Amino acid sequence: MMGRQNKNGPKLFYVGVDIEERIPPDHPLRRVLQAVDFGFVRPLVAPLYGYNGHVSLDPAVVLKLLFLCFFENVRSERELMRQLPMRLDWLWFCGMDWESVPPDHSVLSKARKRWGEGTFERVFEQVVQLCQQAGLLEGRTVHADSTQLQAQTSLEKRVSRKLWEQLEAGLPDTPRVPASPDDDDKGEKAQHPGGSESRSASVAQDSNASSMNVTAMKVNARLVSPVDPDAAVSTRRPGNPKLGYRDHRLVDERHGVILATVATAADRDDGAMLGTLLERQQGYTRIRPQEVVGDSMYGTQENYRMLREANIKAYLKKRRGKDSPKVSWLELLPAGCRPGRALYLLHRRQIRAEGSFAEAHQRMNHRRCRWRRLWRVQIQCYLVATVQNLKKLIQVRYRPRVAMMQKVMRFIDPVLFFIEALLAPMTARI
Repeated sequence: MMGRQNKNGPKLFYVGVDIEERIPPDHPLRRVLQAVDFGFVRPLVAPLYGYNGHVSLDPAVVLKLLFLCFFENVRSERELMRQLPMRLDWLWFCGMDWESVPPDHSVLSKARKRWGEGTFERVFEQVVQLCQQAGLLEGRTVHADSTQLQAQTSLEKRVSRKLWEQLEAGLPDTPRVPASPDDDDKGEKAQHPGGSESRSASVAQDSNASSMNVTAMKVNARLVSPVDPDAAVSTRRPGNPKLGYRDHRLVDERHGVILATVATAADRDDGAMLGTLLERQQGYTRIRPQEVVGDSMYGTQENYRMLREANIKAYLKKRRGKDSPKVSWLELLPAGCRPGRALYLLHRRQIRAEGSFAEAHQRMNHRRCRWRRLWRVQIQCYLVATVQNLKKLIQVRYRPRVAMMQKVMRFIDPVLFFIEALLAPMTARI
């Protein structure tokens, strides 16, 4: 007999309902809680709070809510708080129940400002160390890459940098006339507050810097966005310039764990960031890599010299200039680098480094900046990288076959190296 649902109105009380029982054992959020204890953030932020006044939301809950924003790809913190009462798994993950009142979205923005980017860097470092303890890091080979993030501003809203500096300094007001990109040829040399000169100097040190990057620096020296003055325009891809930032990453070879992430303005040269990435990676993991892989943006003379002094093999494509010889880039590799190994590692870089950014773009909406100003964009990069590393941690931790495959690969690697040595004379002619 066909049944029919009785609509007697909502119940006033729910007795005998346990949220714990309604969360499946293999739920991803349950695996996250088993892999990491979010309570480690409490001693980090304890000095930032006073001893009296209103009691704040538990810092562990704040970190969990920020984690959910990127883990579930929620477009904003307002939307997160709107969906929180409707998601039973989110309530359980945050230690709440049906009667809990969701906090206001401003709690997250205030905590983010109070904590600063240093706290989120410690959170990222903690997850990297968990991945290292779980055996996810190889430490021998690392891949460097970057991607551009679109800022929440427009090119048409830019004004003269000289005018903006006067307004920020509180000098007598001048007519607020937006500057035009056509003013780039007038030869003005305004300085960028907070480090534009250093960015220009780092690019000028490399003799092979492209004229497109130099043009971008001139544009950023003259025009600035009043709502996001840290954003810069990059003309690396001609035809559609946009204001934004760059996320520079260093990725491990074994499982693609993100070892370091640094946010800069979009006009920052990739080659100038390799030393910073390696320094932070060694500070997090205490491991010095043996091989560094990167595209032609990292193939500068400064990077070759730095890696040679550190006894690290530089599998970096040579950055070519107008007078570069028309020969294969494999013939321009530094001494000690094998052509066969170079082809293999550059293919792996597409999987590890570029694949890492592809996942962040598709599943976490990392193409755009959620917030304005450089320090907030850096926090976004830390959170995105933390979520990606945690996903890899829970995937590998709950797959026993992975440990067996790692033991098998230890015996296969010497065979692969022997095959590469045999094929090296053939690949050198490519």
